Amino acid sequence: MITSDIHLDKLLADLDQQIEILTAIAGDNAILTEQLRILHECREAIVWQTLEMERLAEQLSDELDPQGLTIVDLPGSGREREGGT
Repeated sequence: MITSDIHLDKLLADLDQQIEILTAIAGDNAILTEQLRILHECREAIVWQTLEMERLAEQLSDELDPQGLTIVDLPGSGREREGGT
């Protein structure tokens, strides 16, 4: 298991399988080589985005109240009226 999210693990496993297959058959085919490059970039972006979301969630966890609202969302914080109302 790569992460605690089974759906993300499945997606990454599927991408890894596609990368493995394309690596085996791509050879000098420019289209397959480009597809392989794109799959690698997609996988890297998904992993990076997941790590970034986890980092942000850790930062926010200190600012959450028992209802799951952030300090910005809490009534009386003054931020709810910034839209001009």
